[in-house]
Amino acid sequence: MGKRKSAKKPQTKRTKETLATTFKCLFCHHDNSVNVKIDKSAMFGHLTCKVCGQKFTTPINNLSAAVDVYCDWVDACEEARQKQPKKFKVPKAASPPPAISAALNDEEDDEDDDYDLDRALEKSKRKTKSRDYDDSDDDRHRRKQARRAYDEDDDDE
Repeated sequence: MGKRKSAKKPQTKRTKETLATTFKCLFCHHDNSVNVKIDKSAMFGHLTCKVCGQKFTTPINNLSAAVDVYCDWVDACEEARQKQPKKFKVPKAASPPPAISAALNDEEDDEDDDYDLDRALEKSKRKTKSRDYDDSDDDRHRRKQARRAYDEDDDDE
């Protein structure tokens, strides 16, 4: 005696995922602006951007897809960028200290302009002290109190 035949389950249809043919442009950065067309008879892949007009053509084989043409374009762009000489930035000149720039930008025509500039240069060369800052008396008083409280805490330990 044999087995009974069981009913077969219906097969599910597999949906074939299609690969994208539109991509983001490397030059203008617009999404879905690059179209890829594959000419299998001539064995070339053509890539064009709708927005900035960039064009690229590369040889393909029978198995190539639109993604392959796009990847070839990205690789060609990377290679071209690496071949370019590196840009050297010109170092900016150091800006003069604020005291000097204030002395230079003084609009009043005084006889002692040279003296002001010399004084500003001397002031910028020496170390800044707490009295050089234009703080109000309240700020100085608060800082002194904070220092004293900190010192007292250290002494307690």
